[in-house]
Amino acid sequence: METKESLKKEFFTRVPKAREANPVFRKIFEFMYQAHEAARPGTRALNIFSSQDFSGNREEVYREKFFNECEYEAVDFWEDKFVLNEQKDIEKHTLPFPDNHFDVLVTTKVIMEHISEPERAIREFSRILKPGGQAFIIAPLVRRQHQKPYDYFRYTEFALQHLFKKAGFKEIILTPTNGGVVTLSAYAYFFQREIPMPKFLVKFFDWFHSWIIEPVAFYLDRFDNGYGRDLSLYFLVHAKK
Repeated sequence: METKESLKKEFFTRVPKAREANPVFRKIFEFMYQAHEAARPGTRALNIFSSQDFSGNREEVYREKFFNECEYEAVDFWEDKFVLNEQKDIEKHTLPFPDNHFDVLVTTKVIMEHISEPERAIREFSRILKPGGQAFIIAPLVRRQHQKPYDYFRYTEFALQHLFKKAGFKEIILTPTNGGVVTLSAYAYFFQREIPMPKFLVKFFDWFHSWIIEPVAFYLDRFDNGYGRDLSLYFLVHAKK
């Protein structure tokens, strides 16, 4: 049986770019640990992930460690389609599972911004969950455009409450991953990477960001008085059917 400390070690060792000093990854770990606790022996869990971007190998961490005690299934997602066994689902945004099939549903990669019909997808999440089933969904609030042209939405907490309630979820808890300072530091990095410069300067500014700007931002983030909720990179959605 995995302990919280052993899972934390696996998470921060194997998930790409995960740093324990980063409040975003600390919050995501705690969120995934909640999902791990919900996926107890005898339950059935579905992981929706994305294998075709740079962080696709994180699915192995969850399959092997976080959800190894339950009946585990996984669906890939790419270019606005769910993918099962390397075959794209014929009907767009329909999950190929029967009603009331899973106890736990989790997105271990942030895919919500890449779904062109989020209301339909969230209805599918509700449909395949059993009564009392739990969804653990990561949704972006402030993010740059990426994976173009398959980048459609950003979500306020009020939009998420509306969409999940409309889909039939009864209890919805929304947690921001960080305050505004961390978001600003993330955008400073994106801005820096877009400036044409020699490779040695790129390496220097990457080092400067990783070891000076980010640690300062991570430290200051703890003093956020709640206003940063409006500037969080992500919301973590824990919804019960």
